[in-house]
Amino acid sequence: MKHVCRYTIVRFMPYPETGEFANVGVVLMSPTAKFFGYKFIERVSRITAFFEELDANVFRRARRVYLNELERITQSVELAFAQSIHTNNINFPTFAFGELVKPREGLMTAIGDRVVMTDGDPREKLDEIFDHYVGRSFVTKAYLERDVEKRVHSILRAADLTGIYREQTLGGSDTYKARLPFVRTDSQGHAVRAIKPIFLGHDDPTRLYDHGWDWIGKIAKLRKDRTLHGDVLFAAEAPKNNFGASATAFAEISEQLRMHDIMLANTSDKQRILAFAEALPDLETSETD
Repeated sequence: MKHVCRYTIVRFMPYPETGEFANVGVVLMSPTAKFFGYKFIERVSRITAFFEELDANVFRRARRVYLNELERITQSVELAFAQSIHTNNINFPTFAFGELVKPREGLMTAIGDRVVMTDGDPREKLDEIFDHYVGRSFVTKAYLERDVEKRVHSILRAADLTGIYREQTLGGSDTYKARLPFVRTDSQGHAVRAIKPIFLGHDDPTRLYDHGWDWIGKIAKLRKDRTLHGDVLFAAEAPKNNFGASATAFAEISEQLRMHDIMLANTSDKQRILAFAEALPDLETSETD
């Protein structure tokens, strides 16, 4: 018998201002199979490897609170399913799932209300979806970008530059804000040089365009608001292939970077990254002349 399943992906987002998240769980309900279940990541090390500066207890507490709430919902839904054997009334399970996926703020949030069909046990479909979105596919865009960031950090650390380039969220409390992992400041605390690691190795050219334009816009806004001064370098992971749609998209984004006065270096080009990082910002040069 075919069963209709509704499912949602649960994300952990400790820093809403950066937009970085990790898929950590899946909740699935099948009204026809009278099934409600969920599966969550167990290894905290996967989260702390992604969010390096995060206290592991923050994730543990958030997961515990969310799972306690899910257990309460599960008990109520299972009771409703049991009572619907003779009536086929599944109003409460449908209502409960709808409430779960409503947009809300928090460290753990359910994203999306999706539908899938299964010929077998919904538990097997739950495992399959979990494996796709959380297991093998834990590597999200943000995760890939964090990996690029780690490589740039290693380059700066080897050159003893991590004391000069520090993570900052630029922008005032009443203006646009964006997180940059490597920012150099002058004696007045002004951001005068920045390095932005960016993953542009997407196979899908649309995702590459969107991500590139997104960060070009962010830099333009920070400069317009005068919360970022001086030069900016994008240390980019480029598409693996030199031909095709993704390569074309990367070439167009590269041209847009030049037009917006943003320098570009491949993450494998350590010399170019270090040359930029070690150069004295123009604003500091003018002050010392």
